[in-house]
Amino acid sequence: MGVNQMANENDQAYARKLAQIEANENLTILSSMNQVNDEKVKQYIVYTDYRENGQQESTSSIFVYTPYANVDRFGHSTVDFQTQLLFETNKWKKEMHITVLETLGAASRLAVYDFQNLGLAQLAVKAFCNLANKLEIETIDGNISTFDRDDFKKVAHILEKYGFEVQTDAGQSSGSFIKTRKA
Repeated sequence: MGVNQMANENDQAYARKLAQIEANENLTILSSMNQVNDEKVKQYIVYTDYRENGQQESTSSIFVYTPYANVDRFGHSTVDFQTQLLFETNKWKKEMHITVLETLGAASRLAVYDFQNLGLAQLAVKAFCNLANKLEIETIDGNISTFDRDDFKKVAHILEKYGFEVQTDAGQSSGSFIKTRKA
Protein backbone atom coordinates (compact mmCIF):
# COMPACT_ATOMS: atom_id res chain seq x y z
CA MET A 1 0.00 0.00 0.00
CA GLY A 2 1.43 3.37 -0.99
CA VAL A 3 1.99 6.23 1.44
CA ASN A 4 -0.62 8.44 -0.27
CA GLN A 5 -3.25 5.69 -0.23
CA MET A 6 -2.59 5.01 3.46
CA ALA A 7 -2.82 8.74 4.28
CA ASN A 8 -6.08 8.98 2.32
CA GLU A 9 -7.56 5.98 4.18
CA ASN A 10 -6.48 7.50 7.50
CA ASP A 11 -8.12 10.81 6.51
CA GLN A 12 -11.35 9.02 5.65
CA ALA A 13 -11.33 6.98 8.87
CA TYR A 14 -10.63 10.15 10.88
CA ALA A 15 -13.48 12.02 9.16
CA ARG A 16 -15.91 9.14 9.77
CA LYS A 17 -15.00 8.92 13.45
CA LEU A 18 -15.22 12.69 13.91
CA ALA A 19 -18.69 12.75 12.30
CA GLN A 20 -19.79 9.80 14.45
CA ILE A 21 -18.69 11.53 17.68
CA GLU A 22 -20.23 14.87 16.67
CA ALA A 23 -23.55 13.14 15.90
CA ASN A 24 -23.69 11.48 19.33
CA GLU A 25 -25.22 13.87 21.86
CA ASN A 26 -23.75 11.81 24.73
CA LEU A 27 -20.16 12.54 23.66
CA THR A 28 -18.14 15.76 23.80
CA ILE A 29 -14.92 16.43 21.88
CA LEU A 30 -12.24 17.78 24.21
CA SER A 31 -9.44 18.22 21.66
CA SER A 32 -8.42 17.06 18.21
CA MET A 33 -5.68 17.37 15.61
CA ASN A 34 -5.77 16.54 11.93
CA GLN A 35 -2.27 16.81 10.49
CA VAL A 36 -1.29 13.95 8.23
CA ASN A 37 2.10 12.44 9.05
CA ASP A 38 3.06 8.81 8.48
CA GLU A 39 5.84 8.91 11.06
CA LYS A 40 3.91 9.96 14.17
CA VAL A 41 0.41 10.31 15.53
CA LYS A 42 -0.76 13.64 14.16
CA GLN A 43 -4.43 12.77 13.76
CA TYR A 44 -6.35 12.18 16.95
CA ILE A 45 -9.62 12.92 18.69
CA VAL A 46 -9.91 13.14 22.47
CA TYR A 47 -13.50 12.88 23.64
CA THR A 48 -15.56 12.08 26.72
CA ASP A 49 -18.91 10.73 27.76
CA TYR A 50 -18.90 12.95 30.88
CA ARG A 51 -22.07 15.06 31.08
CA GLU A 52 -23.09 17.94 33.31
CA ASN A 53 -26.47 16.47 34.19
CA GLY A 54 -26.93 17.51 37.80
CA GLN A 55 -25.66 14.23 39.23
CA GLN A 56 -23.28 14.65 42.12
CA GLU A 57 -21.59 11.29 41.54
CA SER A 58 -20.85 9.70 38.18
CA THR A 59 -18.54 7.35 36.32
CA SER A 60 -17.26 8.50 32.94
CA SER A 61 -14.42 8.00 30.48
CA ILE A 62 -12.07 9.99 28.31
CA PHE A 63 -11.24 8.25 25.04
CA VAL A 64 -8.47 8.85 22.50
CA TYR A 65 -8.94 7.74 18.90
CA THR A 66 -6.39 7.84 16.09
CA PRO A 67 -6.44 6.25 12.66
CA TYR A 68 -2.65 5.72 13.00
CA ALA A 69 -1.99 1.95 12.77
CA ASN A 70 -5.75 1.48 13.18
CA VAL A 71 -7.15 1.17 9.63
CA ASP A 72 -7.86 -2.19 8.03
CA ARG A 73 -7.46 -3.02 4.34
CA PHE A 74 -11.00 -1.78 3.69
CA GLY A 75 -10.26 1.66 5.14
CA HIS A 76 -12.22 1.15 8.37
CA SER A 77 -10.99 1.61 11.93
CA THR A 78 -10.13 -1.67 13.61
CA VAL A 79 -10.95 -0.33 17.11
CA ASP A 80 -13.18 2.56 18.23
CA PHE A 81 -10.51 4.04 20.50
CA GLN A 82 -6.96 3.22 21.56
CA THR A 83 -6.95 4.77 25.02
CA GLN A 84 -9.58 4.93 27.74
CA LEU A 85 -9.23 6.79 31.02
CA LEU A 86 -12.07 5.68 33.30
CA PHE A 87 -12.84 7.99 36.21
CA GLU A 88 -15.33 8.61 38.98
CA THR A 89 -16.46 12.10 39.93
CA ASN A 90 -17.83 13.11 43.32
CA LYS A 91 -18.88 16.76 43.12
CA TRP A 92 -19.96 16.84 46.79
CA LYS A 93 -16.42 16.11 47.91
CA LYS A 94 -14.84 17.84 44.86
CA GLU A 95 -12.91 14.63 44.15
CA MET A 96 -12.11 12.56 41.10
CA HIS A 97 -10.66 9.07 41.11
CA ILE A 98 -8.96 7.53 38.09
CA THR A 99 -10.12 3.93 38.00
CA VAL A 100 -8.22 2.74 34.93
CA LEU A 101 -6.04 4.38 32.32
CA GLU A 102 -5.88 1.81 29.58
CA THR A 103 -4.13 1.97 26.24
CA LEU A 104 -5.19 -0.76 23.88
CA GLY A 105 -2.56 -2.73 22.03
CA ALA A 106 -2.59 -6.29 20.83
CA ALA A 107 -4.47 -7.17 24.00
CA SER A 108 -6.41 -5.08 26.46
CA ARG A 109 -4.91 -4.97 29.95
CA LEU A 110 -6.35 -3.52 33.11
CA ALA A 111 -3.26 -1.50 33.82
CA VAL A 112 -1.73 1.81 32.95
CA TYR A 113 0.70 2.01 30.10
CA ASP A 114 1.22 3.88 26.85
CA PHE A 115 1.12 1.37 24.01
CA GLN A 116 4.14 1.81 21.72
CA ASN A 117 4.86 5.23 23.26
CA LEU A 118 2.42 6.95 20.91
CA GLY A 119 1.58 9.64 23.48
CA LEU A 120 -2.08 8.68 23.67
CA ALA A 121 -2.05 8.24 27.45
CA GLN A 122 -0.62 11.75 27.80
CA LEU A 123 -3.44 13.15 25.67
CA ALA A 124 -5.99 11.46 27.95
CA VAL A 125 -4.31 12.65 31.17
CA LYS A 126 -4.00 16.22 29.86
CA ALA A 127 -7.69 16.33 28.86
CA PHE A 128 -8.65 14.80 32.22
CA CYS A 129 -6.69 17.45 34.15
CA ASN A 130 -8.31 20.21 32.09
CA LEU A 131 -11.76 18.77 32.84
CA ALA A 132 -10.94 18.53 36.56
CA ASN A 133 -9.85 22.19 36.58
CA LYS A 134 -13.05 23.23 34.81
CA LEU A 135 -15.11 21.36 37.44
CA GLU A 136 -13.00 22.92 40.26
CA ILE A 137 -12.05 19.50 41.60
CA GLU A 138 -9.86 19.69 44.72
CA THR A 139 -8.35 16.17 44.77
CA ILE A 140 -7.59 13.57 42.10
CA ASP A 141 -6.25 10.17 43.06
CA GLY A 142 -5.82 6.66 41.76
CA ASN A 143 -3.62 3.59 41.66
CA ILE A 144 -1.00 2.39 39.23
CA SER A 145 -0.57 -1.27 38.43
CA THR A 146 1.74 -2.34 35.62
CA PHE A 147 3.27 -5.58 34.48
CA ASP A 148 6.87 -4.44 34.76
CA ARG A 149 8.99 -1.67 36.22
CA ASP A 150 9.65 -0.03 32.83
CA ASP A 151 5.96 0.58 32.23
CA PHE A 152 5.58 1.79 35.82
CA LYS A 153 8.35 4.35 35.31
CA LYS A 154 6.71 5.59 32.09
CA VAL A 155 3.32 5.97 33.75
CA ALA A 156 4.79 7.66 36.80
CA HIS A 157 6.63 10.07 34.48
CA ILE A 158 3.40 10.94 32.62
CA LEU A 159 1.53 11.56 35.87
CA GLU A 160 4.37 13.59 37.41
CA LYS A 161 4.48 15.69 34.23
CA TYR A 162 0.91 16.79 35.02
CA GLY A 163 1.55 17.56 38.69
CA PHE A 164 0.65 14.26 40.35
CA GLU A 165 2.61 12.97 43.33
CA VAL A 166 3.39 9.28 42.79
CA GLN A 167 3.92 6.89 45.72
CA THR A 168 5.66 3.62 44.86
CA ASP A 169 5.04 0.36 46.70
CA ALA A 170 8.50 -0.91 47.69
CA GLY A 171 9.84 -3.52 45.27
CA GLN A 172 6.61 -3.60 43.27
CA SER A 173 5.39 -2.31 39.92
CA SER A 174 2.48 -0.63 41.63
CA GLY A 175 1.64 2.40 43.67
CA SER A 176 -0.75 5.28 44.03
CA PHE A 177 -0.94 8.87 42.89
CA ILE A 178 -2.61 12.06 44.05
CA LYS A 179 -2.94 15.63 42.89
CA THR A 180 -4.45 18.42 44.95
CA ARG A 181 -5.62 21.75 43.62
CA LYS A 182 -3.41 24.64 44.57
CA ALA A 183 -5.19 27.68 45.96
